[in-house]
Amino acid sequence: MSRLSLSRAWEETAAILVREGGLLAAVALALIVLPQLLLVVIGMPVGTDATFLGRLVYIATALLGFVAQIAVIRLAIGPPVTVRDAIAQGFIRLMPVFAVLMILIVGLVLVTIVLVMIFGAAGIMTLPSAGQTPSPSLVLLLVIGMALLFAIFQLIFPLAAVETGNPLRLIARSWQLGRSHYLRLLAFLLVVFFGIALLAFAGQYGFGSVVVLLFGQPNPGSFSALVLGLVVGLIQALFTVTTAVMLARIYVQLAGRDAHASVPSSGT
Repeated sequence: MSRLSLSRAWEETAAILVREGGLLAAVALALIVLPQLLLVVIGMPVGTDATFLGRLVYIATALLGFVAQIAVIRLAIGPPVTVRDAIAQGFIRLMPVFAVLMILIVGLVLVTIVLVMIFGAAGIMTLPSAGQTPSPSLVLLLVIGMALLFAIFQLIFPLAAVETGNPLRLIARSWQLGRSHYLRLLAFLLVVFFGIALLAFAGQYGFGSVVVLLFGQPNPGSFSALVLGLVVGLIQALFTVTTAVMLARIYVQLAGRDAHASVPSSGT
């Protein structure tokens, strides 16, 4: 059984980011930053004012983010492929990854409903009615459930990048690789969750406040929204690339692959 070292994975991640940062950034720019800019120009689909186009672009942005993760992971694992081929692999394997995520989300929702019913019978928690905002305890339960569930199944991304198989095989292979290293994988995922929360907080209350003071309210299509979208997109891209590369190196250890990333200097 391979031993998982998060410190070793981080050292390899730092080395790859330094050596191949330019090309990894090109992937992130195309698949994360530019879609994010388009989204802020159209407007985030929030509340009753959300447009069909806004929802469509929002979904496309999320899916392109998955493609970016798979492409970056493919480059970070090796053997060498062109950047174009890595992105193509991301699109090819998007649907199996998406299917796995839907299966896991449905499973999480069903388990959460059962738990809420049990807690409700004990007078601890109740299901929100239609149109009612979920209680903080329910949100916390969902976050905890997501972390516990996805700790192992985050491995579907590197598996999709370099292995073959349908969604059920991705789930089975993730379990096979990660079950003996659950706590370390959970620790890594919790760091990722914390980073996402920190980025959301910084975007809304940190950079958002500065942009409002300098350029006014970031209304859809405004210069202020464009600046905020660019800043948030760049930070999101850096975070996504870093976590994707580290997940790639975690997979290399668990799969026992003698893989050393070597990204080519051209996309051709």
